Amino acid sequence: MDITIIGGGIAGLALAHELAPDHRVTVLETSPGPRGGGYMIDFFGPGFVAAERMGIIEELRARGHAFEGVRYAMPDGKESGRIDVGPLVEAASGRYFSILRPEVELGLLAVLPGSVELRYSTRVVAIHDPTLRGETGPGRASGHSEAHPGPAAVELADGTTREADLIIACDGVRSVARELVAPGHGEIVPMGYRVASYLYDDTELAAELGERMLMTDTVGRVGWAYAADRTRVGVMLAERVDPTLTQRPSPDRERLQREFAGLHPQVDRALAHAPESFYDDLVAQAIAPRWSRGRIVLAGDAAHAPSLLAGQGTSLAIAGAEALARSLRATGPHLEAGLAEYERRWRPTAEKVQRSGRRSASFFTPSSAAQLRFQQIGRRAVGLPGVSRLVTRSFIAP
Repeated sequence: MDITIIGGGIAGLALAHELAPDHRVTVLETSPGPRGGGYMIDFFGPGFVAAERMGIIEELRARGHAFEGVRYAMPDGKESGRIDVGPLVEAASGRYFSILRPEVELGLLAVLPGSVELRYSTRVVAIHDPTLRGETGPGRASGHSEAHPGPAAVELADGTTREADLIIACDGVRSVARELVAPGHGEIVPMGYRVASYLYDDTELAAELGERMLMTDTVGRVGWAYAADRTRVGVMLAERVDPTLTQRPSPDRERLQREFAGLHPQVDRALAHAPESFYDDLVAQAIAPRWSRGRIVLAGDAAHAPSLLAGQGTSLAIAGAEALARSLRATGPHLEAGLAEYERRWRPTAEKVQRSGRRSASFFTPSSAAQLRFQQIGRRAVGLPGVSRLVTRSFIAP
């Protein structure tokens, strides 16, 4: 088949890797090249196992990092607790490491088959599938009869179109395809949080932070700081916002510095180096009752974004990509059956992680002093015999 993938991020590249041996694959990406910046994620769960089967885990692990754990601290700089990562690694049978999200993308690019056509600076503005009668807008079924409606197509910002036997939307939580596949579900589902992140050069602070991430013990707004490597510091800042907001915010360095000042001396130092441009978005999920329609299918965050705070978006993107590719391979020329098998196989896992993400979001940004105190007590309990093992196994479970 001729397959067009919209989005050259993690899900799109993972899919291209798996589909290339059997199909002609084109990946269309809006950005001018691989995306920099980003933030540190913990890689474990179904994505790790899928990466092993795909033969790419060593490429990713070589780009990863093993932190000792998390250090919690109060605004005055006083340490208020620690959590070690060792029990998590043990519970995952060693299938656990941290990695900058952009490094996952670069790792996938490093193993991308040469047959894949990857086009950067290419923005999709519309999708047309003539099998969805009367619902795809201009350009449907031109030159074809209803019995043979012709291929699906994507319309690009430069005015050209590209035809395909299958279009896979891997264009994130704000996918251009979700409304077409699942009418009424195109909008994001906001969770009432906003997150900003950036990387910057600071050899001295990177050395001070060492092998433990810093997380502030604060209410309403929370900051993280960590040594991304020997010379760079990573920063993430989260706050509670109006849960009805859906429009993506615009990065504003002065607002960031003003709103998050005073969380911790090391975070204040990092805030002073905030760049003009950085990642800034609402924490949101994508929820759709169906993932495919006609010759269009959703994958990755476009189908089932669990939210940044759920901590498994990258894992789901890779595992979901492998599940889709395996389902298409198993059903051969029967596209509809392959797409149905993909959803049957993968939806239960994706929805389980989404539910977990909804439950755990408030853990990262306590709404009151009482909730913060409860979390501090809970962290101490994790250190008790048997409790650590129970908690970590629950956290790691796919």
